[in-house]
Amino acid sequence: MRSKLSLLLFASLSAFVNAEVTVYTSSTDSAAAAHYTVASTDQTILQAPAPPGDFNPAFFVQLYDGGMTGMSNPVGGALLGFSIELSVAAMLMGEKPAVIRPEFLNYCALLEARGGSVTIRVGGNTQDKATLNMDGNPNGHTIQKYKGNDASKTETPEVHFTPDLLLTMAEISKLVNANWFFGIPFVNNNADGNAALVLQNAKSTLGKNLLGLQMANEPDLYSMNQKKSSDYDIPAFMADTTYMINNLTIQDPILAGPSPCCFWSIGQLLDAGYLTQFQPQLKYIDVMHYPDNNCAQPKVDPQTKYTRYVSHHEVQNLVAPYLEASNAAVAAGKQFMMMETNTASCGGFPGISDGFASALWATDYALQMAYGNFTYGLIHFGGQNVYYNPFTPPPTNMTKVRQWNTGAIFYAQLIAAEALGKTGNARVIDLYVDNNSDSRAGYAIYENGVATRLLFVNYVQPTVPNANDYIVTFAVGGGQTNLPAITPATVKVKYLRADSINSKDNITWAGQTFGAQFQSDGRLQGDLDVVEILCNAADGTCNVPVPGPSVALVFLSDAAMASSGADITQAETFATTVTTGKAVPSMDQAALMSSNGRSGGDPLGTTSKSSSKDSSATLRSTVGSAWIWGVSVSVSFALAKLLL
Repeated sequence: MRSKLSLLLFASLSAFVNAEVTVYTSSTDSAAAAHYTVASTDQTILQAPAPPGDFNPAFFVQLYDGGMTGMSNPVGGALLGFSIELSVAAMLMGEKPAVIRPEFLNYCALLEARGGSVTIRVGGNTQDKATLNMDGNPNGHTIQKYKGNDASKTETPEVHFTPDLLLTMAEISKLVNANWFFGIPFVNNNADGNAALVLQNAKSTLGKNLLGLQMANEPDLYSMNQKKSSDYDIPAFMADTTYMINNLTIQDPILAGPSPCCFWSIGQLLDAGYLTQFQPQLKYIDVMHYPDNNCAQPKVDPQTKYTRYVSHHEVQNLVAPYLEASNAAVAAGKQFMMMETNTASCGGFPGISDGFASALWATDYALQMAYGNFTYGLIHFGGQNVYYNPFTPPPTNMTKVRQWNTGAIFYAQLIAAEALGKTGNARVIDLYVDNNSDSRAGYAIYENGVATRLLFVNYVQPTVPNANDYIVTFAVGGGQTNLPAITPATVKVKYLRADSINSKDNITWAGQTFGAQFQSDGRLQGDLDVVEILCNAADGTCNVPVPGPSVALVFLSDAAMASSGADITQAETFATTVTTGKAVPSMDQAALMSSNGRSGGDPLGTTSKSSSKDSSATLRSTVGSAWIWGVSVSVSFALAKLLL
């Protein structure tokens, strides 16, 4: 079977150069283009939404010394982390503790340098029936996937993993400050003792770096995906949770739940007593949500969805349904979090999820979650055949000539980390700029009563260059008692820019970039470009231009830059020298349809497309004690001073 799949895939690669597909462009033309075999190489370009007819080129923002009414609770810079589907964890992180992928470490190190740490969840649909094999898998891999009785392409595979997965996670935490959520198998109610084994090993292996254990994953879909009975409901889930907690003898607050996504609201679960009944064991109240559904067949035309991802109102609407629950969680001494999210379920939309628009949207979404008292919001990964990954290794058949692909959404994770910083004391307020305009967003970040940063988003793609730039004029007052303004003499600004809202690569954050598709090793390239703006001493105001489309992060002091790592020009990263050996592609097409990522409202058909059955190549080489999939590698795990 493996050889047949490999031959079929190789044949399809050989044939695609003559295929034609329709590509939406910034004009109304369509063009011939190559047919790409996986989403991570898709070149679909959509028609950018038209600029608003009533665009306002300037507005004013008044900030107050000491804080502003309605600010969030304190939040840390590790808010916008990663949610990694269990079935693809080894593909991203590495097969063994001695085989950690340096690119993955580099991406993590960038977030750590800015936000102080990085938050990673390993779990998803594939956690619910996962088995921990203490003696290893028959194929020797850390993760092995099996089909069950359902032969359909929408079936979630059963995952068997080994202790090497947890050991790899622990080793990553020694190299970068990574903290983890891990999913407990929930479906069999621990009848075979497997859930207890997972819990014990996760706690003992990850130690202080274990943030929490997710109890169940999207339980409101259990009746639909046949994990439970067809009439599975909230009372049944409450009973199962009670049984699991008692069976596992969980006493300390370490659990994250209830993780609904689609049919049950978090309000219904809290009304059923979830928070009060399980209060001693809960550390986090969590939800899972995608703003749109791409699971149905035939697939949705992404062009019809584009305007939802260039709208501040849509972002506000994503968070608003959770505000009552987040307040209840905080009042009960718990943290509230988004365990899993991304642009759209089942892998996202081509041209949106992999384009610059997703970076603008996710930046706005991150700050809106912070404003809504979310502690974490975790961006989900699938495998090769999804559009929304923050970063993706090349398919095994491309490793000889390709590096990793950095998705546009990862830039938003960098910005969120810098905007919130390392202190853990960032308090965020949505400024409702320009009468809460839909085409722009603005936030202020305070620390200990002092305004430290401002963030502005301009969603508009102009049809005429510079026609939709806007200028923010702001002043920092002495409180609401008419004291003299204390606007700084100068501010520094970092810009997120791209050629257009449709750009997939060569996006720049303060002049630095991860380059084009499959040209990244997880390190920023180029020189840091921070714009310094002289403020108006005469009237105590400051003018900041925000081009369309872009994000502008404004630092009100050098101390604010330093406390968020925004002034870093060099940092410790993980260097490799790579030469690639032979790699045999092997893709299980059913598995591509079967990892996590359902819609937030109307799940249909399947969970998100995922990964190959066998993520690693058949040929490996070693240098010293390090193994790298399909490549021979000279690895220096010593830290090297390299340009960020």
